[in-house]
Amino acid sequence: MTTKKKYNFITPTLKFCIAGFFIPGFTAIIIMGLQMGLGLLGIECSNTWKILWTFTAIGAVITPFIFIRVMNKRLLEGYNLTTDKLQIFNLVEYTFIQCTLTIFFTTGQTLCYVSDGQNGIEFGFTAWMALPILVALSLVFDNLRERKTDKIKADRAISGQ
Repeated sequence: MTTKKKYNFITPTLKFCIAGFFIPGFTAIIIMGLQMGLGLLGIECSNTWKILWTFTAIGAVITPFIFIRVMNKRLLEGYNLTTDKLQIFNLVEYTFIQCTLTIFFTTGQTLCYVSDGQNGIEFGFTAWMALPILVALSLVFDNLRERKTDKIKADRAISGQ
């Protein structure tokens, strides 16, 4: 007797979290690079952080809805999402959450002009804080995917397909 392996989002996300525990510096470098790029456009340093925090906060809220929309579309087509798409979502959402949460622990003024030996360490802590949020989102995605799959099966049973 063989059992069909149930696909879920939580397992790949937990694997990402293991890596995510060790990569906050990598994503912090990406965030700092974006901040420096905005600075090259002539935007004052502390204002670049306000722009980044606004952009990443909006992104952190919108990205799960985009993922759900893509997931539902793929399910209606009869396919499941690949782990690659989930990992891309995890990396983008991880970076958005990491940057967004930093606003609660520092200011743009501090990040730009204060050298107390701690500048940027907040990014490591906020990245670690993002990990349980990613796990919670994966649980929600698993639940939504299961409900959508059940609805599709019921609709097909009713229509006789």
